[in-house]
Amino acid sequence: MTSLSRFARDAQRELILVLAILMICALFASQSEFFLTERNLTTVLRRSVDLAIIGAGMTLVIMSGGIDVSVGGILAVSAIFIGRAFEADLPAPIVVIIGVSVGTLLGLMNGAICAKAKVPPIIATLGSMYVFIAVLYLVIGGTWISGLPDTLSFLTRGDVAGIPVGVFIIAAVYGFCWILLHRQPWGRHLCAIGNDEGAARLVGIPVDRVKMQAYALLGLLAGLAAVLYVARLRNVEVNIGTNVALEAIAATILGGANIRGGVGSLIGTLLGVVFIKLMQNGLVLIGVSSLWEGVVIGGLLVVVLSIDALQSRYRYGRSL
Repeated sequence: MTSLSRFARDAQRELILVLAILMICALFASQSEFFLTERNLTTVLRRSVDLAIIGAGMTLVIMSGGIDVSVGGILAVSAIFIGRAFEADLPAPIVVIIGVSVGTLLGLMNGAICAKAKVPPIIATLGSMYVFIAVLYLVIGGTWISGLPDTLSFLTRGDVAGIPVGVFIIAAVYGFCWILLHRQPWGRHLCAIGNDEGAARLVGIPVDRVKMQAYALLGLLAGLAAVLYVARLRNVEVNIGTNVALEAIAATILGGANIRGGVGSLIGTLLGVVFIKLMQNGLVLIGVSSLWEGVVIGGLLVVVLSIDALQSRYRYGRSL
């Protein structure tokens, strides 16, 4: 296999996503004169940062053979601590540390339940999700934490040389995750665990530790997303994080990750985030109810998973 054909094989999903993004841009631009304006695209970019950085962490977890449907709850609980820290007049750097630390601890808890207690990830994180939702309502009830200071607004509204700060945050997160995956033994261990956890244990890979670290990193990024969320909106809503898990999983799967583990693409995930956010924005601009967003994203997820299953079955059949 030549290097060109190998690149084409590995980048197939990314190329398809690029074409899909161009197609929906053409479609929505023909329906709304505001879609391709600089102001609208900048708004989409700024509102994509939270999902993009959570998507990077979700990619690592799914590559390990796991999944985390509680990530929206982690974001919500982290946001509560951030809001309370602001209300206590703590310095902004301390607030950021608190938010990220809470997210990391909650992610580590999920990882411990999955790796040490051997609870299936979907069950463990589903249970965690309900716990986090209960914490959200117990702390803030049916009200919002509002009127928070704008000391961190530069992170979501600021520019550096005309480039939104969010771009640099995404670049830093994805660069760090790429180094972990492609330049560190940890990344090879993660893929090995996702492909065959039993074999990984036999060759001496610290399976439990690597899986817990992946969940902890996802939690850390969810905590960072909570910081950016509060910085952008300056409040904590009662329904915060409702669709984050579905959107992050959808972006990761659309980007080429195998739901069974072992395979994933950070570039693909980022393209998946762009696709989802452009789709949501375009539907709003042409007057489609926001209720259809879940239908579209869920439908795409089902279609992609079905295609992946058929392709896997086809490859398996040919290998016999």
